[in-house]
Amino acid sequence: MYHSFNWHLFFELLMKYDTSEISKNIQIAKKKYKEGNLFQANEIFKNLINQKIYTYDLLISYGLFCKEINNLKIAKNLFFLSIKKYPLKINSYILLAEILRKENNIEDALKTLYKAKKVDEYNSDIDYNLSLTHKAIKSFNDAIRFIDSAINIQPKNQIYKILKADILVESFQNEVAKKLLLNLKLPNDSLLYFQREILISKLYINQKEYKLAEKILLELRKIFNKESILYLNLSDLYFKNKQLEKGILILKEGINIFPNLIPLRFNLAIMYRNLGLLDLSIKTHIDILLKDQFNSNSYYELSTMYDFSNHNDQLKNLLNIEIGKLSPKEKIYFCYSKANIYHFKKDYKKSAYFLQIANDEKLKIQPSDVKRKLNTGEYYRNLKVENTSKKEKKVNSNQYLFIVGMPRCGSTLLESILSLNPEVKDLGEVSFLEESLNQADDLLEVKNFYSEKVMFINSKKKVFTDKNLFNFLYCPIIYNLFPDARIIHCARNPLDNILSIYRTNFLNQSFSSSLKDITDLYLYHLKLMHEYKNKFGSMIYSYDHDKVVQNPRENIQNLINWLDWEWSEKYLSPQKSKRSVFTASSAQVRKKINTHSSGYWKNYEDFLKPVSEKFLTYN
Repeated sequence: MYHSFNWHLFFELLMKYDTSEISKNIQIAKKKYKEGNLFQANEIFKNLINQKIYTYDLLISYGLFCKEINNLKIAKNLFFLSIKKYPLKINSYILLAEILRKENNIEDALKTLYKAKKVDEYNSDIDYNLSLTHKAIKSFNDAIRFIDSAINIQPKNQIYKILKADILVESFQNEVAKKLLLNLKLPNDSLLYFQREILISKLYINQKEYKLAEKILLELRKIFNKESILYLNLSDLYFKNKQLEKGILILKEGINIFPNLIPLRFNLAIMYRNLGLLDLSIKTHIDILLKDQFNSNSYYELSTMYDFSNHNDQLKNLLNIEIGKLSPKEKIYFCYSKANIYHFKKDYKKSAYFLQIANDEKLKIQPSDVKRKLNTGEYYRNLKVENTSKKEKKVNSNQYLFIVGMPRCGSTLLESILSLNPEVKDLGEVSFLEESLNQADDLLEVKNFYSEKVMFINSKKKVFTDKNLFNFLYCPIIYNLFPDARIIHCARNPLDNILSIYRTNFLNQSFSSSLKDITDLYLYHLKLMHEYKNKFGSMIYSYDHDKVVQNPRENIQNLINWLDWEWSEKYLSPQKSKRSVFTASSAQVRKKINTHSSGYWKNYEDFLKPVSEKFLTYN
């Protein structure tokens, strides 16, 4: 009697046996990973994958392993395959979106999560991740909408409420966030309590209540001294409060506990740089690269102050990195780094090539904000403001010095010169004026709000320099509401200035990635300042950076005379200033006054042709 063979049953039994073996080996690989045997764990996972029996557990487990060891390319491929093989399993979408978000590939992260939402419309974890992803691009309304949806589905989930508070803090809705956080009843030794207190400290930092923020973080340290984020947040607090020495101490403490945590070392390198300890900053970044040879952040920071002359291996690695295989963020940072190195090497064509790639990539992520700046300038240019000079008695005509102009105009050197006066407190690039304008219901309140913010930082000094360069947009406000203030308009050769802006990786000035928009804003700022100098007369001083570096004594003396300050030779040595510097010029300003950057635009003459014709009349 003939019996047909049941192939279906045979494969079913074979698969059952294989998947059972696979599950057993997955557990072994996980154990090896926990024990720190990464190579053995990876070999087990690779052998399982080579069998081409792609179980969901295998794809997810190996993907998570690769994600943890930062092998994101393989992790992505595994999650892509998991979605293809098991399209109804939501975790694959969420994990893939998490990697894409980490790579700053927000568009694809959102597409992945919206696909998941079509599979399961009422999954709160999808909404939670959609909220996280919108938060990453500061799309706060969408972020709140999705986290509210997640909370509606799971109203008792405290993690969702913590994220909502985080979004509110980041969007400066501090009081709403505070109310939400204080309503969360959490055990004092729980990680959720830790996260809540971290957020409360953040909102105090937003409100510049630095002592309250510090008190919370130091209290947390007593219970949670093994949480690395605590040391990062304390260092961030001290950075924002310009207490760099305290920041360095807390970072060293954190590094002793977490010697392999690179963000702690990176923050330390930044603080060294801002204090002018450039050798220590360079050494710390090199230490980072010895641990992580593809750290794009340290490569970029190093490339702005060091030519790698004593570190050929790191230089070779940087120049050989293939940018086509990088994530958008890594591509931006590595291209800026390559551009800086080729600039050092005087290979300006290659420098320009990588500069253009870096800036084009930045514009894809963050479109130019030039229209907003131009609209702001026109709004205050046409605003009718009542002059208060007749109502107020002048006490100190130099109380506020507003340094205005375009970024990279030489203003950091200028502020260093002024800070050598012991009566001066350099505020740096504060946004006090813009904040005060947004805060005031009546324009006449603006000066009081502004003064409160200044006094909160330092009430002992007599003169304050405000180096928010875009205050040139608010000159009518300064003239009419601050009769005891003066404005110093800082300028340099336009083409040097435009090139320098384009060469700098500004994080919060997205117009800086478009040569056209930089030029348009530069021309607008010249036109505006010409108009305001005619209107407001001697209140505005024209400070020419190029003239200062070519003939320091004469031009710095002219500035000091205009300020009615007593002359001192010390003003000719701004590199001796011990102040902390928080701008892109923090390395250059530590050098003696020099003309090294004057006329550099000529090396990029072909690259700048589209804009240079607009400045033919400049002398």
